[in-house]
Amino acid sequence: MLKKEVLQRLDSHRLIALARADSAAQLRELGQTLLDAGLPQLELPLTSPAVPDIIAAVAADLPQLTLGLGTVIDTDTARRGILAGARFISTPALRPEVILLCRRHHVPVICGAHSTAEIEAALEAGADAVKLYPSRDRFGPTHVRETRQRFPDARLYPVGGVNASNVADFIHCGANAVFVASGLGFSFEDGAAATPPSAHELADHVRALIAALPAADIAATN
Repeated sequence: MLKKEVLQRLDSHRLIALARADSAAQLRELGQTLLDAGLPQLELPLTSPAVPDIIAAVAADLPQLTLGLGTVIDTDTARRGILAGARFISTPALRPEVILLCRRHHVPVICGAHSTAEIEAALEAGADAVKLYPSRDRFGPTHVRETRQRFPDARLYPVGGVNASNVADFIHCGANAVFVASGLGFSFEDGAAATPPSAHELADHVRALIAALPAADIAATN
């Protein structure tokens, strides 16, 4: 899939699941559940060095699932993710060397940022999109609206606190797409101790999020 097509797909579906998987079997089950429920996009954070290998074991089996590797902070990890089949790379903060590597491989790179200065630096370095974290004094749709006013042409993918009750507000305020973790029942606060949702619960969360999207965006997910 070409870089342009990946970005268009992320934008058109509006939702990017953010969840961990500690084995190929777990990722395969997670990915299939998301696909069956209508969400074909998933970012796996680098919770262990084995995550690129897990992606490599599953990517070919689920070609409809747009898999991305997150929390990437160095070029070696980015390269491993790309070779494993990750269709986009996400960094937690500005990593110019990772951005450059992804551009060389024609793979979308999403750069984490909080402040206006960080967003400017990410875009100037060549990031394709910004993973918009809550700022120190702003959070949620309001933060997205203010950031959109400052950066009218940037791809903004907010993360943090997105759920079925507010996802439409994020989109209306200017988000191109949103990362969803807690809104799908996932938590990263307790690390490996966190209990993931069951397949049934996850599917229900996905359907609720899709149903809550603006009408035009619901059509885009089908």
